[in-house]
Amino acid sequence: MTAVRTLLTVLVAAALIGASLPAVDEARADRTGARLDAAATRLSDTAAALVASDDPVPLGERGASRTVVVTLPHAGVADARAAYLSIGGLPNASAPSAVGYRVADRPPRQVDAGVTFRTGADPLVLAPGRHTLRLTLVRTATGVAVCVRPVSRRTGPATRSAVGR
Repeated sequence: MTAVRTLLTVLVAAALIGASLPAVDEARADRTGARLDAAATRLSDTAAALVASDDPVPLGERGASRTVVVTLPHAGVADARAAYLSIGGLPNASAPSAVGYRVADRPPRQVDAGVTFRTGADPLVLAPGRHTLRLTLVRTATGVAVCVRPVSRRTGPATRSAVGR
């Protein structure tokens, strides 16, 4: 009789764990999405404050700048894998005033920053890890822009190349 009870207990526990895993994965992806959305908003807000409070200088000259630290989570117990965070559009799709990101296997999302980012020919793509970025206000031929450059890289590279979808 004890063996039957033990077997039933194990079966019920396995069924409960199996039923809860999709909800746990969804919660991890939601948490990571919220963290990346907050990072994109903080980056956008910092760039907007820079434009609102300072005067731009010609490209190549030293102008007003701010430093922003962005951390993209690796897969873990509480977080899903952040595929990337990109500044200046999504990888392979330039949009100068957008910050994009992607969580695990979900579709990419974009946040309109309301300011033009200057990252070079392609969007600046950040992999999971901690990144320190320098935002500098510049005047370009087409108007005012915020130049974004990586200052340091603790873990995970910042690239200008395409990231697989």
